[in-house]
Amino acid sequence: MNIRTNPLPEMHHPLPPLGSQALSTLHTGGLVLLPTANLWQLSASIHHPLAIDRLLKVCPTSSVNRPELVFSDQETLFAWCPKIHPRLYTLLSFHKRPLTLLVPAGKKVPLALIDNNGEVAVRLAMDSFCYRLCEDMEAPLVTCQAAGLGEQQLPTSFGKIRSDVLRAADYTVKRRQREELGAFRAVAVRYGGDGEIEFLR
Repeated sequence: MNIRTNPLPEMHHPLPPLGSQALSTLHTGGLVLLPTANLWQLSASIHHPLAIDRLLKVCPTSSVNRPELVFSDQETLFAWCPKIHPRLYTLLSFHKRPLTLLVPAGKKVPLALIDNNGEVAVRLAMDSFCYRLCEDMEAPLVTCQAAGLGEQQLPTSFGKIRSDVLRAADYTVKRRQREELGAFRAVAVRYGGDGEIEFLR
C-alpha cells in the first residue's frame, strides 16, 4: 500500500487537459517546459540519460541554477535518497513553501545530478500538476530553472523565459502562462557536519 505523505489535498487529482501530453513526452525522452510552485522549469525523465544531458546543456548548472529531483511524496524521496537526516525530514514535513534539500545521493541517482560533495538537490512537489506527473511516472522528475547560460532573471512568468529555452522544449504545458508564479527561488538547506541545519539561500 502506498501511503501519501504530500500533505496538500489539492495535489490528488488527474492531470488537466492543458498538460495531458507532458507525460508521454517525458516517457519518450523529451523535455517538458512547465510551471512549478514558484518558477517555470524545464524537465526530463530520470529514466532517460540523453534527455538529462540535453536538459543540462540547455540550462547549465551554475551557482544559481542546479538540477533538482522533484518527488511526489516522502516515501519515494527516501527510496532514492535513504541517508537524509531525520531533522531535514521534520523540516520538510512542516514547511509549506517551496523547499530544496541538499542531501546525500542514493545509488539510483544519475551521476550528472550529483555535486562534488556527493549531494543532490531534492524537493517535494508543491504544484498539483508536478505532483501528478511524478505520481504517474512513479519516479522523480528532473528539473532545472528555465534559464539559459548566463541568465540572471528568474523565470517567474512565462514571458521571462528566453527564446532558446522555449525552442529546446519538446512540449510546453499550457497552464498558468499568464500568472506570476513567485519572486524567489526555493529556500535551500542542508544538514551540516556540525549537527546544525544550514540555510543556503
